[in-house]
Amino acid sequence: MFSKVCFLLIVTTVLHSTTRAVQPGFQARITPKGLQFLSDVGIRELQDQVSKLKIPDQSGSSDVGIGTIDYTVSNMHVVSFNIPSASISTKTGVGVTVSASGLSLALNGDWKYKLHGLIPASDHGSFDVSMSSVSLSITIEIGADSSGRPTVHSSDSDCSFNIGDMNVKFHGGASWLYNLFDDMIADKIKDALNGQVCGIVLTEVNTNLAKEVSEIQMVASISDTAEVDYSLVSTPLFNASLTTFHKGEVYQKDKHTEAPYPVPTIPPDGDDSKMVFMWMTDYVANSAGYVLQNTGFFRYNVTQDNIPAGSKISLNTSDFAVKFLIPQISKLYPNMMMQINLNTTTPPMVNITPDNVGGVVMGDIVAYVILPNKTLAYLFTLAANMKVSATLGFHQANLTWNSTYVSADLKLIDSAIDNFKVDNLRASLQAACKLYIIPKLNEMGEKGIPVPSFDDYAFQDPVISQGKGFVKIGTDIVYQPGWRLNQV
Repeated sequence: MFSKVCFLLIVTTVLHSTTRAVQPGFQARITPKGLQFLSDVGIRELQDQVSKLKIPDQSGSSDVGIGTIDYTVSNMHVVSFNIPSASISTKTGVGVTVSASGLSLALNGDWKYKLHGLIPASDHGSFDVSMSSVSLSITIEIGADSSGRPTVHSSDSDCSFNIGDMNVKFHGGASWLYNLFDDMIADKIKDALNGQVCGIVLTEVNTNLAKEVSEIQMVASISDTAEVDYSLVSTPLFNASLTTFHKGEVYQKDKHTEAPYPVPTIPPDGDDSKMVFMWMTDYVANSAGYVLQNTGFFRYNVTQDNIPAGSKISLNTSDFAVKFLIPQISKLYPNMMMQINLNTTTPPMVNITPDNVGGVVMGDIVAYVILPNKTLAYLFTLAANMKVSATLGFHQANLTWNSTYVSADLKLIDSAIDNFKVDNLRASLQAACKLYIIPKLNEMGEKGIPVPSFDDYAFQDPVISQGKGFVKIGTDIVYQPGWRLNQV
């Protein structure tokens, strides 16, 4: 009932007792508009479950002056349940409270009685009950276990189900006896409903929701070697919205080493036009580059065999282009194949501004000739500096990008070739960047970096904007069970 909705809220309201006061690389906020949406979804689920409620049979006896009445009410079931309004609010230091008021409820069932006394009597029939001014409130206490994972719990005192007005209408039998025990029947029904409704809610919190919370994944895989950490780094901010502060750093799997970069500050932002807002700093991207650099993701050896089919590029030393650009190689090693090793020397760096997402890739280009005995003869080493720009996108629950080449520069580091002319190779560098470096960046960008999301809630109409050092994603959400499975 409440579990799907509260599951989202737990992630954004957990009081993480083991967090550290560090600058967040990722920040999220659920606005009042988002809270109201989650409230509406939870109430619809509540209506569905209570409408299917089967109320246990109730019986009792009472001295009514003319004898003792034994009575039983049975076969009770809900025929209508309406919740005109509801809300979810934060409770500082405790958790969240879900409240609904102005509820109305109707049910029917069967009754029978037996009067023991001077004039024994018995009868049976049916009855209708209508209730109004009904209210429901549940407080979910949120904490953290010794490992820092969130926990949830609600006790009997945290749930309140109150019935304001109740009207019981009997059908069949002798009407003069109804007033002798209608209050008793009403009290029995009230007690039964209070136990049943709060029982459903407490089971959802302490069993179903608790299980879902225990399985929250604060770390998301982005490649075979890297994962992004979204653990909380400080206590959430409770006001009209819910704002949370997350680590937002990419680590090498099984080797958590901090990236040596500053984390940009996310400025205050009062925008509440969407249900959910997320801010991802360029620290996330730069920590990803740091990990990928250390795991050799950008290391690539180019031979003729792995040049795309149909390309006009030839690595034969007697090819016209090689003879024209570096004629010394053709003379020293005629009609031999070359191998070009590409490797970033520093992690790629991303810089986000309000107008641009730019990146710098610095690396070495080392050239060899493949001798007839399959050994390599060293030719030269160049330092390359490439600048790229990126267009950001959002697919399913991932921030994606597509990189384009901007410029590149070359510098000679070492050479076994006399009179080596770097200027002749700049056009070739541009081609190499477009053929190898840019595709490698876009291979990662197509998959993107996942943002926190949940299986039954899909993002709708996301809008991306940029600031100094961060990307802002504003999106609405829709309740769509199984949406992630449908997107695979």
